Amino acid sequence: MPYLDIMDFGAKGDGKADDTQALKDAMQAAAISDGTVYFPAGEYCIHPVEVPSHITLLGNSAWGYNYRKGKDPQFNGRVVLSALSADGRALLDLGGKCGTRVIGLSLSGNELGDNFHGIYAHHGDGEQNIVVEDCRIWKFSGCGLKLDWVWVVAIRKCIIMGNGKHGIDWSKGYDGWIIDNQIAANGGAGIYAGGEAPDDKNNIHIAGMCTVTCTANRIEWNRLGGAVMYDSDTIQFNGCSFDHNFGPAVMFVNCRASVVSGCIMRSSGCDKLDDMSCHVRIEDSVGINVSSNSFWGWYGRPEYPYKAPTPFYGFVLKGCRGCIIGSNALYNAASEMAIKDYGGHQDSVIECNSYVKPDLSGLEYPVTDPYYYFK
Repeated sequence: MPYLDIMDFGAKGDGKADDTQALKDAMQAAAISDGTVYFPAGEYCIHPVEVPSHITLLGNSAWGYNYRKGKDPQFNGRVVLSALSADGRALLDLGGKCGTRVIGLSLSGNELGDNFHGIYAHHGDGEQNIVVEDCRIWKFSGCGLKLDWVWVVAIRKCIIMGNGKHGIDWSKGYDGWIIDNQIAANGGAGIYAGGEAPDDKNNIHIAGMCTVTCTANRIEWNRLGGAVMYDSDTIQFNGCSFDHNFGPAVMFVNCRASVVSGCIMRSSGCDKLDDMSCHVRIEDSVGINVSSNSFWGWYGRPEYPYKAPTPFYGFVLKGCRGCIIGSNALYNAASEMAIKDYGGHQDSVIECNSYVKPDLSGLEYPVTDPYYYFK
């Protein structure tokens, strides 16, 4: 039987009962039958579980964005896996597993624990071939997805939002896709790679991620930045929208052979009062191509009280070798200058970046009333 209804294993899905054992029994049966555990509409309260290889956890959650001041009480979706405890690495632990699919579920961490992830995966004996699709992953004290030395993963059509650390931490990983997701309002970066010490780049000795394609994602309101890459290579950011991240929209440190093209970046570096207030930051990296992107500052944006006219810079560059930074449009994109250049470049092309400096006369900073500009 290819589809196993979790209700047939004793689950209640009423938002009160402990459905952990029902889920474990259903997954064990699915692993034997190569089946799929199907979740009818309901809220399934569970403790952390280990998910077997080569099964699918399937629902049709139909989640929304957020509560929107009471206008959408079902925003979290119709199929919710809600954490009862943080007694494990993640609500769904895929450590050492292969071929697992998690589709159409809302995972809620309920802000439990200190470093409790939504989904955790770790390298086993081969490529993981894991797919996470059409899921809502939020309110975990750790990362939405913690991919620790994994190969071949697809993350598609998800919303990964409001987690305490990074939306996606793909450190030490290879070969995958991050496509059509909304990655928003996480306490770290939207997408992060390179170890556990983002504030001390000199002490990061663990490789970041490699050969990962990031396409058509919306990456917004993340505290550390949009995409923060340390010691990574062959990463593609194509057609993504970066909006109001509190650090750079994209940052490469000690990275290699990566590209950012056809992206939109606006309101980056919010409230950073140093040279982290920029759209793109590249340090000590080789073979980076940033071209055909459009940047905008959106000065006077009404819904957030700004401390200063950020972003200050379009680019912050240092020690680029064999890089191309060209053909980018920076209309009203930076209040100080298009490029803050610390030099140290070799064999690089930095040219044809159009810059129109914004006219900030009449705007007042700091803004204490978030609706100041509506008055």
